[in-house]
Amino acid sequence: MNKILAFSILGMGLTGAVLIISVALLFNPPIGNVLKIVIAGSTTAFVILAASSLVLRRRLDEISE
Repeated sequence: MNKILAFSILGMGLTGAVLIISVALLFNPPIGNVLKIVIAGSTTAFVILAASSLVLRRRLDEISE
């Protein structure tokens, strides 16, 4: 369970980095539709990983008590 939490936090960091780089490219888009798909996928993955890490952290807190 700790490894899953660690990987979800790592995944959040990586998708957050992709989002930061992608948002800067929106102002001068080299490829329009592909960039929008990458941003949508990164945002979805970030939200899913953030929700899963919150749920896993609460479960780990309940188990440890």
